[in-house]
Amino acid sequence: MRAAVAKGAGLCATLACLLGAALPAAAQDSPGAIEGLPAQAPKAKPGAVVHFPAQVPAGDAGLVEVPLPSASGQIRFMIDPPSVSRPAIDLVRYTLVARSRSGYRNISYEGLNCADNTWHIYATWDDGGKRWVPNGDKAWIRANVVSNSDVHGVLDRNYWCKGAMAAGDAAELMQRLRSGLQPYFVVH
Repeated sequence: MRAAVAKGAGLCATLACLLGAALPAAAQDSPGAIEGLPAQAPKAKPGAVVHFPAQVPAGDAGLVEVPLPSASGQIRFMIDPPSVSRPAIDLVRYTLVARSRSGYRNISYEGLNCADNTWHIYATWDDGGKRWVPNGDKAWIRANVVSNSDVHGVLDRNYWCKGAMAAGDAAELMQRLRSGLQPYFVVH
């Protein structure tokens, strides 16, 4: 009896392995996609090691505003130039400062992945504690590359991505943003 149970368990494990190999990648990567099969963890994005900027902008001086043609003007979005980096060929990291008309500021350290037009907040700045607070959510969000009011879509489409790659090093990316030119308008 024990031999039959062991043989049956081995057959089930082999079958599960074969089924997992035959399933489309999307079904395999979805947590809980098939009951009884282990879910695979999502693949890490490029440049997985994140080092938060040592300096946070004290005011708006030196920040570069992201032009949003269709925005209502209620919130201004600005980039801190010293924080911009390109740790991978398709990844740009930067500090984004959002300022409301009433003067409230929100500061986040983010990544923009040109390969799949997604963005992620790595951490937000706690001004009272004078520290970065890491974002526990590991999800990357699709940038709205069609909208002229989504800051991530505008950065992706108009300034920082050339197809599936970042459109240069940090200095080139900031020069494009400062100039207001949109040399790499590419439909994704």
